[in-house]
Amino acid sequence: MRGCLGRALKVGALLVLVLVLLGIGTHGGRVALKSAGLLVEVFPTAPVYPLRLLTGAPTRTEVRYPLGEGETVADVYRPAGEGVHGALVFYIGIGPERRNVHVVRLSEALARAGVVVMVPVSPELSRFRVVPEEREGVVAAFEYLSSRPYVDPERVGIMGVSAGGSLVAVAAEDPRIADRVRLLELFGSYYSAPEVLEAVTVKSIQVDGRRQEWQPDDVPIEVFQGMLLPMLPEGDRPLLAPLFEGKTTDIPEGLSPDGRRVAELLLNRDPERAPRLIAALPARMRELLTGISPATRIKELRAELFLLHDVDDAIIPFTESRAFYEGAVNAHDRHLTEIKLFRHVEPSAGGNPLVLAREAAKLYGHVYGVLLRLV
Repeated sequence: MRGCLGRALKVGALLVLVLVLLGIGTHGGRVALKSAGLLVEVFPTAPVYPLRLLTGAPTRTEVRYPLGEGETVADVYRPAGEGVHGALVFYIGIGPERRNVHVVRLSEALARAGVVVMVPVSPELSRFRVVPEEREGVVAAFEYLSSRPYVDPERVGIMGVSAGGSLVAVAAEDPRIADRVRLLELFGSYYSAPEVLEAVTVKSIQVDGRRQEWQPDDVPIEVFQGMLLPMLPEGDRPLLAPLFEGKTTDIPEGLSPDGRRVAELLLNRDPERAPRLIAALPARMRELLTGISPATRIKELRAELFLLHDVDDAIIPFTESRAFYEGAVNAHDRHLTEIKLFRHVEPSAGGNPLVLAREAAKLYGHVYGVLLRLV
């Protein structure tokens, strides 16, 4: 029995070695191996990290580039050695700084896989502010990265996570760069800000034609609070804050007419009423919500679209990526991957090993598709 097992292990090891050698000999095979290595890097508890063993350390440089009448900064991660590479502008979501441990880890792994990564500074996102003006920052970063001598301008994409992904999607629809963005990678992003606001207030989402309970995290509530309250009269703000925080279920006395409209929306739990209540919001609020929504100009999107979303996301409903997929009819191509491996956009641990293996295989296919276009 031991002899048979030993021979089987030797044959298995030989087959793995043959597959590796064959993989190294083809572009698709090399990308497949790099994708596997990159996937391991995503999860911080792996016993070994092949990319670190087989590739040189990337370099990280802080760069300055023009933005409007001034300039801004970003970190650029370059693969070791010389050569021209595909590249990604990487916009992180709300809150984390560009040198957050997860951001650095993923950026370095992508660079080891052969992709130049540029992580711009976003003061607004760092302050939990989602604004349409972010589009200018994304366009400026794309223009800068595309012009670098170590970057192939035909292989430059944009990647964003959470709300950062939605804002880069708005920029990718901009006619200044729409025809030059090789791909758009969005992870846990929203398609329509009004639809997310509806989900946050009614605490349910529409899934396959049925209404399903959805309990939002505090983050989207805090973001909408920070967006909407400054647009109301100063006297409304302390009155409405307890409604955003869930500390009362009564409409406060003394609100302005606009403040009362916001209060009615916050207290509503009826999905049938929500669209009318959102449509009744002050014009400047509605303009902000549409200005930060990729859905507004989705027909202008030309890039190949890759969508990744965890189905248990409590910050942005996974149905937003489904709507994005359905709306992006003019994209060069489109891909949607739904998984169960993350808490919003951060890796989660534990669970049934078979389920984890299945979900990891789906994530691997997604990563392979993205790298194949850039490496």
